[in-house]
Amino acid sequence: MLTIKGNNTASQALATLAIWLGLLGLLVLLGGCDGRAAPAGAAAIEAKPVRMAEVALEATTQTTRYAAVIRPRIEADIGFRVGGKVTRRLVEIGDRVAPGTVLARLDTADLELQVHAMRAQLASAKADAANARADFARYGELRQGQWTTQQEMDKRRAAQERSEAKVREIEAELLVADNSERYATLTADAPGVVTAVLVEPGQVVAEGQAVFKIAHDGDVEAVLAVPEQRVGSFSKATMTVELWSLPGQAIKGRLREIAPMADPATRTYQARVTLIDPPPAVKYGMTATLVAAEPAPGSFARLPLSALTQDGSASAVWVADPATGAIALRRVLVAGYQGDQMVIADGLKGGEMVVTAGVHKLSAADKVRPWTEPSR
Repeated sequence: MLTIKGNNTASQALATLAIWLGLLGLLVLLGGCDGRAAPAGAAAIEAKPVRMAEVALEATTQTTRYAAVIRPRIEADIGFRVGGKVTRRLVEIGDRVAPGTVLARLDTADLELQVHAMRAQLASAKADAANARADFARYGELRQGQWTTQQEMDKRRAAQERSEAKVREIEAELLVADNSERYATLTADAPGVVTAVLVEPGQVVAEGQAVFKIAHDGDVEAVLAVPEQRVGSFSKATMTVELWSLPGQAIKGRLREIAPMADPATRTYQARVTLIDPPPAVKYGMTATLVAAEPAPGSFARLPLSALTQDGSASAVWVADPATGAIALRRVLVAGYQGDQMVIADGLKGGEMVVTAGVHKLSAADKVRPWTEPSR
């Protein structure tokens, strides 16, 4: 009985060993059927190709828009230097004029009479002066012979000097009369264009009364009103002018002057901005918008709208580490939108890489790599 029991134990051990060897062989066989070796540790994460953009920070500016009107730098009121009745007007609004162009004429009848009267007075004064000189010469001979006194001699000398001074006085008055007659013809003193006509033939005008307005050729300006709270920083702004008649075209401007005192009615300060290289289509009186970009503290970045996602209820973007491919969800402050771009006011640093496409399919466990266009 004992012998039989021992043989049964040995047989069971051999059977168990055979079973284990068979299982081991099956595992080896299954492993040989897989063409790849099992990775050591955790399975490797494949990097996803994505589009990226580098963050470029820009200085923050505060943009203000003002209504403006296009004006010439110099628009002069032209008038006669003498009064009289207008007989002819030779230009119309919009006419171009050159130096010396005749604009209008006055009736010169009275002025001619004044010239004739002054010439007659001059002839009389010259005759009196000649008589005084002859009289003084005669008394000079009498004085040499002691036939007259020194007192009488002095009187004759004074009479001669008065008569000569009278001649010079009337000669000057004659020049004034001649000039007055010439002033009856009004001429342009600079090249430009007539912007206003304020007189008609037959009208009597006073000396110095404005009868024309002429815009001189040269600088063209945008005239606007600046409110009190903007006067201090307005001179530091970068300025461009946009004409309503030329949409989409911005003209650079340079501040020429700003009024030192506010307008008593509007409490605003008039500013004049010179247009730099304005196009020929710019005409006086056009309505324009002056855009003043003033520097402000802080910076911002522009990114495509496709980079925007959500972190809860907050706006966010995926920031990538180019070295490791790891990504992190970063909350940002969106200040506004411009076309297909968004303006990020806070949350990013210059030089960081932001995922700009496929952001809704990413998670914090993903790794990314820059996507490149396939060669064709």
